Amino acid sequence: MASDGKVVISTALDNKGLEKGLGSIAGSLGGLAKTVTKTAAVITTAFATAAVAITKQSAEAYAEYEQLAGGVETLFKESADKVKAYAEDAFYTVGISANEYMAIVTSFSASLISSLGGDTEKAADVANMALVDMSDNANKMGTNIESVKTAYQGFAKQNYTMLD
Repeated sequence: MASDGKVVISTALDNKGLEKGLGSIAGSLGGLAKTVTKTAAVITTAFATAAVAITKQSAEAYAEYEQLAGGVETLFKESADKVKAYAEDAFYTVGISANEYMAIVTSFSASLISSLGGDTEKAADVANMALVDMSDNANKMGTNIESVKTAYQGFAKQNYTMLD
């Protein structure tokens, strides 16, 4: 046998394993795509539900604001804008919403205005002072704000000259 210095290697590749692996990857990606689609549908539904709830709550809060503002206008007449301005700042000065501020003020304002001889501007200032004091007392003493509100509403049965 003569040798020419060459080595010949004969190979035959079997691509069945490659095809099986690619098929498995494709199946996994298909399952992942289904999972992502289902998850996206759930997330979309959750966002839609939250948007509806937020819209509903916003509409209800605004309706309540309008009702309370009407009460303030009826009770405070030409000084109503002053009370509304205090209400807008209530979150910063008292730590409550504008709606809650107006609800509290209107709960005792008839007696307050009467005790001040009908002076609605002074009543607006005294009501604001009362709510700021209420908040300060609750914060400094650790008292439940509801207890302080109840006390101030009890004052409505008497007079407000002591707040002057």
